Amino acid sequence: MLRCLPILLFCLLACAMLGGCAVGGERPPVRTYAWPFFNESVDAQGNSMVRGLGPLAELEERNDGYVRSTVRPFYTYVRNPSAYEEDHLFFYPLARYRDRQRPGWEGRHETRVHALPFVWWNDVSFSPGHRELDYFFFPLVFGGESTIEGSHFAVAPFGGNLKGVFGNDEVRFVMFPLYVELRRQGRVTYYLPFPIVKWGYGPGYRTYGVMPLFSRTEVWKEVPDEVTGGTKKLPVADRWTILWPLFRYDRDRLDKKYPRESMLVYPLFGYSTTAVTKNYSALFILNYPMFSYTRADLSDTTIIDAFWPIFRYAKGDNFKQYRVWPLWDYSERTTPGGKSTAINVLWPFFWYFEDQLPEYTETRYQVFPLFFANFRQYLPEPDGTIRTKHLVRIWPLLKYQKDPDGTVSLDMLSIFPFNDEKFDTTYGPFFKFFSVKAGPEETKVQALFRMFSYEEDPYHIDLSLAPLFDWHVVKQARDRLPDAYGPQPGDIEDFNILYGLLGYHHGPDDRYTKLFWGLKVRK
Repeated sequence: MLRCLPILLFCLLACAMLGGCAVGGERPPVRTYAWPFFNESVDAQGNSMVRGLGPLAELEERNDGYVRSTVRPFYTYVRNPSAYEEDHLFFYPLARYRDRQRPGWEGRHETRVHALPFVWWNDVSFSPGHRELDYFFFPLVFGGESTIEGSHFAVAPFGGNLKGVFGNDEVRFVMFPLYVELRRQGRVTYYLPFPIVKWGYGPGYRTYGVMPLFSRTEVWKEVPDEVTGGTKKLPVADRWTILWPLFRYDRDRLDKKYPRESMLVYPLFGYSTTAVTKNYSALFILNYPMFSYTRADLSDTTIIDAFWPIFRYAKGDNFKQYRVWPLWDYSERTTPGGKSTAINVLWPFFWYFEDQLPEYTETRYQVFPLFFANFRQYLPEPDGTIRTKHLVRIWPLLKYQKDPDGTVSLDMLSIFPFNDEKFDTTYGPFFKFFSVKAGPEETKVQALFRMFSYEEDPYHIDLSLAPLFDWHVVKQARDRLPDAYGPQPGDIEDFNILYGLLGYHHGPDDRYTKLFWGLKVRK
């Protein structure tokens, strides 16, 4: 018999959840309490919440059609009519199926499926008659279909074609890396094999090389020739490499007001100059120079780096930065959209950020990885109201949040050092042993994984300590006022001890005492 008990409890929960699907707006408020095994509440508006088996199972239904059902941490289903979408999450974020059917033209949809890191499928329509499909089954099969670009399909490493990857319109390959073909804006580059031998051509483009010995790439424009009446070549860029990555020489932006010339003798020295900018660098480590000097005349900017990333001095018309890494780093930037300040002490531990924007001022503090605080203050409203938004996290102990409408919340524990609603919904209830939420119209307190619970809003009051007692009050319309607290005469009140072993019911039309989970004694 004991072996069958878990199965029986699960079946009862499933039946209750299925029954909850029939909740309607005309149904009177209902509450069934047997926590941590089962808890159901239905308000007068037809919104229902069913929970069972502690934090494992939940079913939420709203009168606007919103549905969320969860069996943690395995599966979550969400139907959100306001977003025209259905979402299935499996061990989020490992696997997901999302389908959106927005109104508009026939076939307007978006379907996305992923099972990280092996499966990806994205099928979307952005306009009438349009379809864009991309998929892969990593690491072998990649493909897709587009009404604009056509279809593509590849089986790695044997061969195929891919579109819209690595900055190219199309990539073709056979027995990668033996043969690779890159196509972009009418230009074609061939590699045989990649990336050693290459040659390419196209409108205003020519390239050839045998890496790492040498390579050259030329880019030009065809412009009218006033002398001959035909066209002539206007150089845009000319890039050389010899014994890559040791020697490189580039001339680019040749069609602009300030052409640029640059040279690199790796790892000793490099420079990049125009008529108004100069950069000199020396002693490269990987791609970063140990010493660098930059001067930009138009913005009156000077940047000096020494023993990168330890020392930096930078100053210009709209920014400045001073750094002695890892002890101190101060930066300030001003743009037409506002002003930003960042300070770091003893990297990566202590951080301070301040953003002054037209809509709000935001300040952030961080002591990595234990403490994070974000304070945002909006501009005063016409009536003088100043709204604020706060977030404070002491990881992994607690998270405090204040919304612009005045709602505050406190959660303990808060094990995720980031904000992700789906992460919090899927895994948060396993770790939140205490939470508080207080707003203009509601107050909620839960402790010990809902073993203790208190909820109050304009429609009801719930107080419970499982398995000892639960107390439930349904407020009448006259009590739904901001200054009406607690139960009032005429409210419907229910009190139970040990899930109904002893209790009472008080209402405007009926009053009785409850005994032995069903016996009613009326006066």
